[in-house]
Amino acid sequence: MRRPALLVALLLAVGLLATALALRGREGNTQFVAQQQGLLPVSAVALQRLILTTSDPRPGHGGRAAGVRCVSAHPSALGNPWTCVVRYPRLPRVRFAVDVHADRSISGVGHPEGSAGGTALSVSGCCVLAP
Repeated sequence: MRRPALLVALLLAVGLLATALALRGREGNTQFVAQQQGLLPVSAVALQRLILTTSDPRPGHGGRAAGVRCVSAHPSALGNPWTCVVRYPRLPRVRFAVDVHADRSISGVGHPEGSAGGTALSVSGCCVLAP
């Protein structure tokens, strides 16, 4: 063979492409992971219990959540995304869009009800208990 460098370059290119495809295939799919791990579905009651342990994220406000109501628009195992309206000791209530991760931890972003903008508030915690 007259061009061994060309053959080596071709083999390296194919190897790099295969590596990139393999790594892309390993990206997390939360729903798939939940099914593979046999996780029990997340219930609204369990999510609400966890959010009740959070503190008011608004600057200058304090205290733990006094009440919460969560609903899911999807019947999947994790139920993402959830909409949770949290009542803290001082009004207004805060509406969060919450995601439950495969490890049953949560993260969410929200705004006080009645406000169109402003700084986004966050909520996070671990972990939603299985029913």
